[in-house]
Amino acid sequence: MDGVVMAVERSIASELPASFGIMIDGWTHASEYYVAVFACYEVNGSLKTPLLSMALLLNEANNDLSAESHLDFLATMLPRDFGVHLVQCRFIVGDN
Repeated sequence: MDGVVMAVERSIASELPASFGIMIDGWTHASEYYVAVFACYEVNGSLKTPLLSMALLLNEANNDLSAESHLDFLATMLPRDFGVHLVQCRFIVGDN
């Protein structure tokens, strides 16, 4: 399964433009907070919104549901999994 995940991440990373947007959706289940992260960009005039991550956000003792924790998560996940950085993100859309 890890091989499939890595192949999908490489495919998305190869398509991600130099600037893109992020859409975030968070939810709680059984007192655990999860966050789904989608990229948002155009390729040849078509909108693309691939799922980049779906993970527990509160996996460290000092994490909370603050904007700072969300940004820290993105700042770690984006370069690790897709080779891009948060400064390339032009907008972030989230629910409340």
